[in-house]
Amino acid sequence: MSMHHDPELDDVLQDDELVRIANLLKATRRAEPPLDEAFRSALRRQLMQQAWGAREARTPWWSRLAAPPSMAWVGAAAGVVLIASVVVFMAYQQPGQNDLVITSPIADAHAVQLQQPILVSFNQPMDHPSTEAAVQIEPATYVSFSWSGNTLAVHPRSGNLAPNTQYEVTIGPGARTRAGQLLLARPKVITFVTQPSSPVPSPRPTSLPTPTSLLNGEHRLADLPTGISYTPQWSADSSTIYFVGDNGALQAVHVNGRAGVVVPDGVSYPAIAPVGDRIAYVRGGKIEILTLATGSIADLTSATDVTALSWAGDQLLWAAGNGIFKAGSDGPVQVASIPRNVAGPVSISPDGTHAAYQGGQSLMLLDLATSTTIRLGASGGTGAFLGWSPDGSRVLYKAGESTVVADTQGQPIATFISGDSSWSSQDVILVGTDTELYAVRPDGSERTRLSAGTYRSPVWAPNGTTFAFVRGGALWSANATPLPGESSALDLAAAVVSSFMTARLNQQPIQAMTYLDDSGKQAYSTGGVALLIRGDARFSRYYVVTQEITGSRPATARFVVRLVLTKGARDVSEYEETLILQRELSSQPFLIDQATAGPTRDLGRGAVVVGVEVGVGTIKVAFDSDLVPETVPDGVVLLDGSGKRVGGRSTYANRTATITGLQLAAGASYKLVVLTSVQDVSGRNVASEYDLNLVGPDPVFQLGGQGTVVNPSPGPGIRPSPSPVRSHTP
Repeated sequence: MSMHHDPELDDVLQDDELVRIANLLKATRRAEPPLDEAFRSALRRQLMQQAWGAREARTPWWSRLAAPPSMAWVGAAAGVVLIASVVVFMAYQQPGQNDLVITSPIADAHAVQLQQPILVSFNQPMDHPSTEAAVQIEPATYVSFSWSGNTLAVHPRSGNLAPNTQYEVTIGPGARTRAGQLLLARPKVITFVTQPSSPVPSPRPTSLPTPTSLLNGEHRLADLPTGISYTPQWSADSSTIYFVGDNGALQAVHVNGRAGVVVPDGVSYPAIAPVGDRIAYVRGGKIEILTLATGSIADLTSATDVTALSWAGDQLLWAAGNGIFKAGSDGPVQVASIPRNVAGPVSISPDGTHAAYQGGQSLMLLDLATSTTIRLGASGGTGAFLGWSPDGSRVLYKAGESTVVADTQGQPIATFISGDSSWSSQDVILVGTDTELYAVRPDGSERTRLSAGTYRSPVWAPNGTTFAFVRGGALWSANATPLPGESSALDLAAAVVSSFMTARLNQQPIQAMTYLDDSGKQAYSTGGVALLIRGDARFSRYYVVTQEITGSRPATARFVVRLVLTKGARDVSEYEETLILQRELSSQPFLIDQATAGPTRDLGRGAVVVGVEVGVGTIKVAFDSDLVPETVPDGVVLLDGSGKRVGGRSTYANRTATITGLQLAAGASYKLVVLTSVQDVSGRNVASEYDLNLVGPDPVFQLGGQGTVVNPSPGPGIRPSPSPVRSHTP
């Protein structure tokens, strides 16, 4: 029970007992009296009357539902439901018979193959004649059609699409379905761009090492004598090796191991003729020439102190005493003089124009025509002569711990690993040491480890795959896996142009500048040619119109590159840049030395030149459109530097105009002109005259059909020689 203390009771009741009784009474809970039932009923009736009165005064529910706020919410909800229903319906609704859908797998592509047809697919069967009649192609092109189901194939009659070209194929509203309906409200345009005519070459790596042997067929052929040795001589058919054995015997051994003696003794300085029919040597103080087919021997002349024999074509030259000699009708004829203090043998070039010898402490190169000499390598250096290129235009010599390739002016071209060297007809240099064998290109590129082991004094056979070498006092032979085809100067220059243009496409000016020399950087400086193209039309792609090697000292390449500008997805204009690339040495990269830009031309206004191939006697001009043949002969012309027309009238076939009967002078200026009289098959004339400046190609190079450079043969022609026969003793 609660005994809560009430302070007021303390004032009224002074007796503690009374206070206690009062607290007890206060804490006692008395029962409430029961409610009267009549009162309860009356109260319930009153409450119900008040409730009904309040309900009758409220707006009816239908009135409230029709009120503006409610109607607004209802309308909004209905709109949302309706829109969602339409979206779902359209998403899953397939095109019906009243809808024509046209697609192509090459739409908006940017590297369409030239050999493929243009495929156009329809979602329902079409009327072939009306559909084909509704097809239009830009640039103007003769085409044929074929069908496979609902897919139309459009074939250029020339066989291929034009390279580097934006095509627009338009299907007009005249195309009918098989049921005869015209369902195309507006033309359907399919746009794509074709690939270049040939891929741009990539630069080859400078080193291609491999841990495994790239040789096969290694076998021992014969023992070699100790002491002085002479370079083994290969037969022209690369099947037989002639070498000097014991007692100076001239021996012959076939690569299959069959051996024989050609001359029994006393032979030195053997030299086989390039065509393989004769072999010359020194014997008994005379120069003798042995005809291999008959075994007959001719005494050429008496000669003492001979230090070299060498064939230059059909002419035999030799070094003796203080001069270089050749055979004349009345006896030996001195070609040039050499010092008497020559240390060691003399080496005469395969073309008979130079000789190399050791003069004192220097390696000297003698021009036989002028009797002038130059020093190879540093003065007083520890150089040694190693060999010639097959055409005699370059030399190999040792300088310190390196092998140097130089031209006949003494200018170094490349430097690579030191060792015994031999230069093949395939322009590959073997470098042999006591531990390894390498193959390398003359410019120092593609150094390839062929095998481990001893490969001294290697000598290439004429076929460029078989070689002889010395190991352990014996003569061996083996076959080498050919190196990949050598990159031409034009290929290497083209790779630089490709990298330069790609950097510009990617908005990388610093990277692009690495392909320019100082003069080239000046050309692309402020006020010159724009390095980065800015404006409404963006730089989207490029291609090479023409390329040629125009000089060899220094190596000079000329490229005309077309830059294409695009708005949205459509090519709208283009302009050309002429780039001149140079390099001093073949071991150096090409760099852009000069650059000029031409005017901007709008596209879609008639035939466009997309490629030009320049040869000494022929120029081929490729167009993007099929042309009216009668407009070509006098519409595509070549002018010389004075503006005079050169060559014959142009002929035309398969989008290509060809000018023949030319004799272009190396380095001379010419201009290719396409006049506005040239007309495409749609009847449109060339919008404006097109001029392209050209330079007569260097005669050392010829441009092939794929833009490659073909170098002249490095050596004289060869034919198989007969098997060696035993000779009589003179």
